[in-house]
Amino acid sequence: MVLPGATLIHASAIGLAVDRDGPLAGVLILGPSGAGKTSLALSAIETCPFRRTILVADDQVAVGPGGEAAAPESLRGQIEVRGFGPARVPAARSARLVIGVDLGEEAARIPAPGRRALADGISLTVFPFRWAGAEATAAHRLRIMVRQVLCGQIGEDPQDARPWRGEKPA
Repeated sequence: MVLPGATLIHASAIGLAVDRDGPLAGVLILGPSGAGKTSLALSAIETCPFRRTILVADDQVAVGPGGEAAAPESLRGQIEVRGFGPARVPAARSARLVIGVDLGEEAARIPAPGRRALADGISLTVFPFRWAGAEATAAHRLRIMVRQVLCGQIGEDPQDARPWRGEKPA
Protein backbone atom coordinates (compact mmCIF):
# COMPACT_ATOMS: atom_id res chain seq x y z
CA MET A 1 0.00 0.00 0.00
CA VAL A 2 1.38 3.39 -0.90
CA LEU A 3 0.81 5.99 1.80
CA PRO A 4 1.09 9.61 0.64
CA GLY A 5 4.17 11.25 2.17
CA ALA A 6 5.30 7.97 3.77
CA THR A 7 8.83 7.30 4.96
CA LEU A 8 10.30 3.80 4.73
CA ILE A 9 11.67 2.61 8.10
CA HIS A 10 13.68 -0.51 8.96
CA ALA A 11 11.22 -2.09 11.40
CA SER A 12 8.31 -4.51 11.67
CA ALA A 13 4.69 -3.59 12.33
CA ILE A 14 1.68 -5.53 13.56
CA GLY A 15 -1.99 -4.87 14.18
CA LEU A 16 -2.27 -6.03 17.79
CA ALA A 17 -5.58 -7.29 19.21
CA VAL A 18 -6.07 -6.28 22.84
CA ASP A 19 -9.63 -7.58 23.09
CA ARG A 20 -12.06 -9.86 21.26
CA ASP A 21 -13.62 -7.38 18.85
CA GLY A 22 -12.19 -3.87 19.14
CA PRO A 23 -9.96 -2.20 16.56
CA LEU A 24 -6.42 -3.47 16.14
CA ALA A 25 -3.67 -1.26 17.57
CA GLY A 26 -0.67 -0.64 15.36
CA VAL A 27 2.67 -1.42 16.98
CA LEU A 28 5.97 -0.45 15.37
CA ILE A 29 8.80 -2.79 16.42
CA LEU A 30 12.18 -1.07 16.11
CA GLY A 31 15.73 -2.28 16.63
CA PRO A 32 18.93 -3.18 14.81
CA SER A 33 19.24 -6.19 12.51
CA GLY A 34 19.10 -9.40 14.52
CA ALA A 35 17.42 -7.78 17.56
CA GLY A 36 14.31 -9.94 17.22
CA LYS A 37 11.78 -7.63 15.54
CA THR A 38 10.35 -10.38 13.37
CA SER A 39 10.46 -12.91 16.22
CA LEU A 40 8.45 -10.60 18.47
CA ALA A 41 5.94 -9.95 15.66
CA LEU A 42 5.55 -13.71 15.07
CA SER A 43 5.20 -14.36 18.78
CA ALA A 44 2.46 -11.72 19.12
CA ILE A 45 0.61 -13.13 16.10
CA GLU A 46 0.88 -16.79 17.10
CA THR A 47 0.08 -16.35 20.81
CA CYS A 48 -2.83 -13.94 20.43
CA PRO A 49 -5.61 -15.25 22.68
CA PHE A 50 -8.17 -13.69 20.34
CA ARG A 51 -6.54 -15.07 17.14
CA ARG A 52 -6.79 -11.57 15.61
CA THR A 53 -3.28 -10.07 15.78
CA ILE A 54 -1.98 -9.69 12.24
CA LEU A 55 1.16 -8.71 10.37
CA VAL A 56 1.27 -5.27 8.80
CA ALA A 57 4.88 -5.21 7.57
CA ASP A 58 8.17 -7.00 8.17
CA ASP A 59 11.63 -5.50 7.72
CA GLN A 60 10.42 -2.39 5.87
CA VAL A 61 7.50 -0.29 7.09
CA ALA A 62 6.06 2.68 5.24
CA VAL A 63 4.97 5.17 7.91
CA GLY A 64 2.74 8.03 6.81
CA PRO A 65 2.52 11.50 8.37
CA GLY A 66 -0.80 10.56 10.02
CA GLY A 67 0.82 7.67 11.90
CA GLU A 68 -0.43 4.93 9.63
CA ALA A 69 1.87 1.99 8.82
CA ALA A 70 1.83 -0.25 5.75
CA ALA A 71 4.11 -2.64 3.90
CA PRO A 72 5.62 -1.87 0.53
CA GLU A 73 3.36 -3.73 -1.94
CA SER A 74 6.12 -6.16 -2.97
CA LEU A 75 6.55 -7.32 0.66
CA ARG A 76 2.91 -7.34 1.82
CA GLY A 77 1.94 -10.59 3.50
CA GLN A 78 5.51 -11.87 3.79
CA ILE A 79 7.53 -12.40 6.93
CA GLU A 80 11.06 -13.78 7.17
CA VAL A 81 11.20 -16.84 9.40
CA ARG A 82 14.79 -17.13 10.61
CA GLY A 83 16.27 -20.48 9.65
CA PHE A 84 13.60 -21.00 6.98
CA GLY A 85 13.16 -17.93 4.78
CA PRO A 86 10.21 -15.85 3.58
CA ALA A 87 6.75 -17.17 4.46
CA ARG A 88 3.29 -15.93 3.50
CA VAL A 89 1.04 -14.94 6.38
CA PRO A 90 -2.27 -13.09 6.59
CA ALA A 91 -1.61 -9.36 6.64
CA ALA A 92 -3.50 -6.13 7.13
CA ARG A 93 -3.17 -3.46 4.44
CA SER A 94 -2.36 -0.87 7.11
CA ALA A 95 -2.71 -0.03 10.79
CA ARG A 96 -2.79 3.18 12.79
CA LEU A 97 0.28 3.19 15.04
CA VAL A 98 -0.41 3.49 18.76
CA ILE A 99 3.10 2.90 20.14
CA GLY A 100 6.55 1.76 19.17
CA VAL A 101 8.88 -0.55 21.04
CA ASP A 102 12.64 -0.50 20.59
CA LEU A 103 14.45 -3.79 21.07
CA GLY A 104 17.82 -2.12 20.65
CA GLU A 105 17.59 0.21 23.62
CA GLU A 106 18.60 -0.77 27.13
CA ALA A 107 15.37 -1.13 29.08
CA ALA A 108 15.02 -0.48 32.78
CA ARG A 109 12.73 -2.65 34.87
CA ILE A 110 10.04 0.02 34.44
CA PRO A 111 11.13 1.94 31.33
CA ALA A 112 10.05 5.47 30.59
CA PRO A 113 8.65 6.01 27.10
CA GLY A 114 9.89 8.84 24.94
CA ARG A 115 8.57 10.62 21.90
CA ARG A 116 10.73 9.78 18.88
CA ALA A 117 10.87 11.50 15.51
CA LEU A 118 10.78 8.80 12.85
CA ALA A 119 10.93 11.25 9.93
CA ASP A 120 9.90 14.82 9.13
CA GLY A 121 6.49 15.36 10.71
CA ILE A 122 6.25 11.74 11.92
CA SER A 123 6.73 10.98 15.61
CA LEU A 124 5.61 8.21 17.93
CA THR A 125 5.78 7.27 21.60
CA VAL A 126 8.45 4.57 21.85
CA PHE A 127 9.14 2.30 24.82
CA PRO A 128 12.49 0.57 25.35
CA PHE A 129 11.57 -3.14 25.34
CA ARG A 130 13.61 -5.90 26.96
CA TRP A 131 13.49 -8.99 24.74
CA ALA A 132 15.63 -12.11 25.04
CA GLY A 133 14.36 -13.70 21.83
CA ALA A 134 12.82 -16.82 23.32
CA GLU A 135 11.03 -15.20 26.23
CA ALA A 136 7.55 -16.68 26.53
CA THR A 137 5.90 -13.61 28.07
CA ALA A 138 7.12 -10.91 25.66
CA ALA A 139 4.01 -10.92 23.44
CA HIS A 140 1.77 -10.87 26.51
CA ARG A 141 3.73 -7.95 28.00
CA LEU A 142 3.39 -6.10 24.70
CA ARG A 143 -0.39 -6.63 24.67
CA ILE A 144 -0.67 -5.32 28.25
CA MET A 145 1.46 -2.26 27.41
CA VAL A 146 -0.72 -1.36 24.42
CA ARG A 147 -3.90 -1.87 26.47
CA GLN A 148 -2.53 0.50 29.13
CA VAL A 149 -1.65 3.14 26.53
CA LEU A 150 -5.08 2.90 24.89
CA CYS A 151 -6.77 3.43 28.25
CA GLY A 152 -4.58 6.35 29.22
CA GLN A 153 -3.06 4.29 32.01
CA ILE A 154 0.48 5.52 31.60
CA GLY A 155 1.77 8.55 33.37
CA GLU A 156 2.52 9.54 36.92
CA ASP A 157 0.04 7.27 38.73
CA PRO A 158 -0.55 4.19 36.53
CA GLN A 159 -1.51 2.11 39.61
CA ASP A 160 -4.61 4.28 40.13
CA ALA A 161 -5.90 3.97 36.58
CA ARG A 162 -9.26 2.49 35.58
CA PRO A 163 -9.45 -1.18 34.55
CA TRP A 164 -9.58 -2.09 30.85
CA ARG A 165 -13.12 -2.32 29.48
CA GLY A 166 -12.36 -2.47 25.76
CA GLU A 167 -12.82 1.21 25.03
CA LYS A 168 -10.71 4.31 25.20
CA PRO A 169 -11.47 6.61 28.13
CA ALA A 170 -13.53 9.72 27.41
